Amino acid sequence: MQSRRIKYNLLLLAFVAIANLFIAATPPSNPESLNSESATSSIPNPIQFLQSNTYIPEFKIPSDSLIIPLKRAGRLFLIEAKVEGETGNLVFDTGANGLVLNSTYFRNHLKSGGATTSGIMGTLGTVEQISVSKIEFADLTYKNLRADVTNLGHIENRRGVKILGLIGFNMIRNLEIVIDAKNNELKLFRIDKTGKRANNSPQEFIADYTQKFEGSSNILFLKGKISGKILNFCFDTGAETNAICSDCNRGIMNTLTITRRSGLSGAGSAGSEVLFGRMNDFAIDDKQLPNMETIITNLDALSEAYNTKIDGMLGYSFMEQGIVCINFTKKQFGIRFTKREEK
Repeated sequence: MQSRRIKYNLLLLAFVAIANLFIAATPPSNPESLNSESATSSIPNPIQFLQSNTYIPEFKIPSDSLIIPLKRAGRLFLIEAKVEGETGNLVFDTGANGLVLNSTYFRNHLKSGGATTSGIMGTLGTVEQISVSKIEFADLTYKNLRADVTNLGHIENRRGVKILGLIGFNMIRNLEIVIDAKNNELKLFRIDKTGKRANNSPQEFIADYTQKFEGSSNILFLKGKISGKILNFCFDTGAETNAICSDCNRGIMNTLTITRRSGLSGAGSAGSEVLFGRMNDFAIDDKQLPNMETIITNLDALSEAYNTKIDGMLGYSFMEQGIVCINFTKKQFGIRFTKREEK
C-alpha cells in the first residue's frame, strides 16, 4: 500500500510541475480570465491521492438541487470555498481521485504519511495527509475529512488567485452532476439509491447522447473514436485542453494537425517536448466534434497510476461542446451538444 501511495504522490507532483510549464507555453485567448496574462492551455493535471474516500455533503438549505457558480482562471474552473475558516478557491479537477489542499495555508496542521518523491523531471517534493474539520462551498458542508497536502503555489503564481486546493468527483459523486461550461455553472441534484432525481428536483436531464461507464473509482473514463478506432479517454475538468497519447498508431496521428512544438525543462535536469495541434476526426458515438485543441504527449505514467490504458484526455476543449451530466449511481454519462450558432 505504501509503494502505491508513493507512486500516486509522484504522479501528483510530476504532472502538476509539467502543467505549470505548459501554462507558460501558450498565449492567452480568454479575455475574461482572472489573470489576463496567464495562458489558457495546459497539460491535463492527472492527480491521484493517498486517500480515495467518498464524502457525504450536508445541504445547508432544504432543497434537492443547487447551482454553484464557477469562477474562471483561464480555462480552470474555480469554486469559492472556506476550509478551516480560510477563504479562497478550490480548483474543480475531476482528474483528481480525492481532496488535496495547498500547504501554504495548512502547514500548521498535524501531518502524517509524508513521502519525498522524484518525478519524471527530477525531485519534486512531498505529499502528506492532514485532518480537516470543515469545508464549505456554495450550500454544502463537509466535516471531518482526510486530505492530502502539498505545495500548489505554482498554480497561484501563474493564475494570480488564491488556491486552497483541488477537489474531484469523490466530493459530489453521491449527487447527479451537471457541468455547464458555457454558463460557468455546476448543478447538483439529490438522487435516490437508483440514481433517480429526488421529487423536488427539476425534470430529468435530456441528453443527445449517453454512454455507460465502468468501474467504481472516482475517475471517469469515456470511449471516443478517432479514425474509426475506439479509444479510452479520461474526462478531466482540470485539463485546459485535450490530450492524445504520443504512442497512438499512425492512422490516428495522421488525423491530427500539428501546429507547433515546445521544448520544456522541469525541476530536474531532464527535458521534455510536447506537440500542440487540433483533433480533426474525433467522434463520440456518431457525433463528429472536429477542430478541438489538443496536445500530443506521453501518457504512460498516467495509465500506470490509473491501472488502465489511457489513450487521451478530454478537458475544456471537449466540455465547451455542450452540457455534461454524470450520474455515478447509474454509471451514466450524458451530453447535450451546443448548437453551433450558440457558441
